[in-house]
Amino acid sequence: MATFDVGVQSVVYKEYSLYELLDELGETGIDQLELWGRHLDAEDDEETVAAAEDAIADAGVSVCGHGVVDLDDTGQAREHVAFADRIGADYVTVNYPPARDDVTEELIDLAEEFDIDVGIHNYSSVHHDDLSKVFSSIDDARDVLDEYDHPRLGLCADTGHFLVEDVDPVEVIRELGDRINSVHLKDTSEAEEEDVPGAGRLDLPFLVDLLDEHADLDAPLVIEYELPAERATEALIEAERNVRAALDD
Repeated sequence: MATFDVGVQSVVYKEYSLYELLDELGETGIDQLELWGRHLDAEDDEETVAAAEDAIADAGVSVCGHGVVDLDDTGQAREHVAFADRIGADYVTVNYPPARDDVTEELIDLAEEFDIDVGIHNYSSVHHDDLSKVFSSIDDARDVLDEYDHPRLGLCADTGHFLVEDVDPVEVIRELGDRINSVHLKDTSEAEEEDVPGAGRLDLPFLVDLLDEHADLDAPLVIEYELPAERATEALIEAERNVRAALDD
């Protein structure tokens, strides 16, 4: 039986404020949150951040990560990594062009400075027309991770985006498992391109067993999907049930 915590990416509540989101989480068993920038960001003023930190603590929720942060040049990452450290995140997830070695090198320097993990997040044609600007394949991730073998740099494996590109998450885990430092559990189904884990093509019990076998993962399994706002909490309850059942299998 695999043992992982279960969390959620706050983007599933993209139409909600942070405070509304925290109220909704009270209807679930989830207390680990990866914070999306539209809910709380490095550009927010001190009063806003301090009030949000108090609300998060009062709700009994822990911030496990921050992201996904979009980068296209050097000099952009520092404020986001510093902010992730400030709010107590263990990792920051990032998106940038795979060919930008200078961005990779800057992220490694910042990871060392702030003692925080950096997870390269994969994307797909769902959100990006030009896939040369994002990590979308096993080769994209492998090439950079092989070139930069640093313990703070790894992969945030988004299972849903890999599935959209016909990349089997099972193969990702088998080939890159020792470099996976965060996970976004997302599915794709006939009904929804970005669905709750367990609703479509993902074999969740097999997947979590593989993660347990191949990945030295401290971060929670983070549930993610993009569904209509009125379904957000209902879908999260379903997703949590699916993931916890897979963990108990």
